[in-house]
Amino acid sequence: SQSNFRRVFAEMTGISPIRYLLNLRLRKAAKLLQENRSDSIQKIAFLVGFQDSNYFSHQFRNFFGLSPLQYRKKP
Repeated sequence: SQSNFRRVFAEMTGISPIRYLLNLRLRKAAKLLQENRSDSIQKIAFLVGFQDSNYFSHQFRNFFGLSPLQYRKKP
């Protein structure tokens, strides 16, 4: 069942399946921000599965402590 899956997943990983997926998407976005500097932040947000670039930016800042633009500019 879904509830059993969520419980077992959280026991194994320490986070919920949704949080795990969000973290994967944000790490992929960070990689794309560094590798594809000509792509817009909105395009990268859509590429990794976000429908709303503002929500993406908010989640990105919460995860990395920097906005996507700040992250892209760091060496």
